[in-house]
Amino acid sequence: MLACGLLVCSALASVGCSSKRRSAELAPLAAAAWRTELAVPGFGPAVVALPLGATAPRPIAIVLHGGADHPDWQCGSFRGVLGGRVFVLCPRGKPHAEVQGRFALSGVDETAAELKAALAALKVSYGGHVAPSPVLLIGYAEGAAIAAELMRQEPSFFARVALIDGNPNAVTPSATSIFAKGGGKRVLFFCTDLVCQGRAQARATLLTRGGAASKAVTHEVGPWLDARFAQALSRELPWLLEGDARWAKPRR
Repeated sequence: MLACGLLVCSALASVGCSSKRRSAELAPLAAAAWRTELAVPGFGPAVVALPLGATAPRPIAIVLHGGADHPDWQCGSFRGVLGGRVFVLCPRGKPHAEVQGRFALSGVDETAAELKAALAALKVSYGGHVAPSPVLLIGYAEGAAIAAELMRQEPSFFARVALIDGNPNAVTPSATSIFAKGGGKRVLFFCTDLVCQGRAQARATLLTRGGAASKAVTHEVGPWLDARFAQALSRELPWLLEGDARWAKPRR
């Protein structure tokens, strides 16, 4: 369980204590490229898309990839969706058992441990440029099932969640109540077929009744993160991020 109050959450929260004082002092974030690997103790390296040039703390989006996927692809795609002004953190998971060169996420507990280690490494590497929690959590395909469990475990830390082309039934009725009552803010179900849409609408209704804003949308763009998919998803994100000023376009 990725409990706030442990190393990662307290480290991220400590940035917020002095972010107003330090934001004007930050040098522009510089790196050799916008995408880099981040060493994660005990796990494979994560991939991070960086907010190059940032002079103030920037929020984090965590992207959990699909079942036979690659963190490079996810970070590249979601940087295009989110823009280059935030940290996009893509954990690697473990080598896929059958598909060479691809990766799969482990179970919920191991993924939570990997995220905890990756967030701590991000804070160590980029210090004051990393904004405090909450964190945007995005689960794509099989990664959506793990995201659904993490939002139940830590609704205030993962207060805004996008579940993309996964099985909406992974968000159980009890999880909708826990998320809404535990500090969760918004959940977006993004589907590319009508079966997903029907299930997602039912879960969105439960979340909304519980007090957390939620919506289910369907775009006939196919399951792949190509340009059409990214453009459709980009149109939905302003609703998901509404009310969190950290995601507003900064001057730098």
